[in-house]
Amino acid sequence: MKLMKKLTAVLLSVFLAVPMFGIIANAAEGTLMFSDPETQVGETVSVDLVVRTQGEAIGDADITMNYDTTALEFISGDGVEADGSGTLSYFGSGTGSQTELRTTMQFRALKAGETSITVTGSTAYLYSDETLDLDEGSSAIQIAAAADGSTSVDPSANAGTTAQPADSTPGETTDIVVEVAGQQYNFSEAFTSSDLPAGYKETTLTFNGAERKFGVNDAGVYLGYLVDSTGTGRFFLYNEEDATFAPYVELSISDTTSIVPLDEPDAVSLPSSYQEVEMTILDQKFPVWSKSGEERFYVMYALNTRTGEKGLYRYDTDDGTYQSIETPAQEENQPAETSLLDRIGRIMSDYTIVVLIAAGGVLLLLLILMIVFAVKLVHRNQELDDLYDEYDIPFDDEDDDDGNVAPTVQKKSRSQFAVRREDEKVEEEPEEPESDEVPEGEPEEYYDEDTEYYDEDEEEYYDADEEYDDEYDDEYDDEYDDEDEEIEDNFPDDTEDIGKRKKSPESDEDNFDIDFIDV
Repeated sequence: MKLMKKLTAVLLSVFLAVPMFGIIANAAEGTLMFSDPETQVGETVSVDLVVRTQGEAIGDADITMNYDTTALEFISGDGVEADGSGTLSYFGSGTGSQTELRTTMQFRALKAGETSITVTGSTAYLYSDETLDLDEGSSAIQIAAAADGSTSVDPSANAGTTAQPADSTPGETTDIVVEVAGQQYNFSEAFTSSDLPAGYKETTLTFNGAERKFGVNDAGVYLGYLVDSTGTGRFFLYNEEDATFAPYVELSISDTTSIVPLDEPDAVSLPSSYQEVEMTILDQKFPVWSKSGEERFYVMYALNTRTGEKGLYRYDTDDGTYQSIETPAQEENQPAETSLLDRIGRIMSDYTIVVLIAAGGVLLLLLILMIVFAVKLVHRNQELDDLYDEYDIPFDDEDDDDGNVAPTVQKKSRSQFAVRREDEKVEEEPEEPESDEVPEGEPEEYYDEDTEYYDEDEEEYYDADEEYDDEYDDEYDDEYDDEDEEIEDNFPDDTEDIGKRKKSPESDEDNFDIDFIDV
């Protein structure tokens, strides 16, 4: 027994020493935000409510709020219900493709001062059913005195409750069927002036062959009331020009101005860097555009309810604000001016195959030209070598058989081989006497006699010389003409002066003069 007790004590000690860890499931983080508007007594003010995740798809959200019924009178809000005692309940559901839920609540300011809308409870989930912990905010509303100086007004008869038009009034719901975004509605006149959004009043327009009741504001924006198959009615934007209806969601962008998003993508012209996507606002889908790399901002086409003009507005997803913008210019998408080298590089990258083919063609042409010139050079050298061999012309300063040094001939220089004719005959100069000086001690008469000797022999000497020249000329001319004809037969007409040889009477050596002709 003692052993068992000791063993049990040891086991208990071991178990107590081992740390025990619990599994903690961390919920996703989200944000619940409100806008903080300013208004005047008696005016209608819009308060935006936004439930946003950190990038995950949102599922459902159930929000409970409280407000001061003496300062604010609840008018309407998509998905929002009021119990008449100051409590508001909002329920929204995501589609799986959006990261936020948004609604706009409209109140009527009853008295001057500062009031707020606070959250008393919230439950939210991601689309994957994961719990979403919300960082809750609140709305601070500044109410100034009215334009006439009054600081308070009386609430309406049905103040504090969700407005429900009376569908049972005979003849107010017509059989006129209207189609909006693929869904069918019945045109209805079952609304009163208090049901109209702030700034609108009742009016009549000719519709479907009769005068019908509509709502209109000072800017000429018309609203019509349509009822779906379940009996639920709401206001739609009415286009008087083509008698069509469009979803109506009014977003407050300032104290005096609201916008209504439009589903008119054909009327929007943006640079190609903007991509069209879809945004859900108060369960209505509208086309918006986002620029590549700027997922924070979206551009929407909307109607300004204060001016009645249509234009582009930029929505900031981080701040939840809207701002009017000008249509972005197409030049934003055009590349900046670059240097010549950059443009050449861009062309080469765009037309790589064409550039490679052109470069290959140029290289092939250069190769063909090199081969042609090489063949011509070989042929020219061969002709010159044959010419050297035919006339036994040495290339360098070499000794001949008699030990004399031959003249240097530069290879590949045809100017050395052009035969030059000499029109003048080379004459041998007479041998001069050994000395004309008078030896010392000799009489002057001796040299007078010597002079006389030369006078006597001069005529005989030149007669012999002329006879020798005539005989040499005949022999030289015959030999030169025969060799000239033989050389001319061996060369083309355009090179008739190439290779002609002549002999000098004083020397047996051949002289050549050849003109060099480049191929």
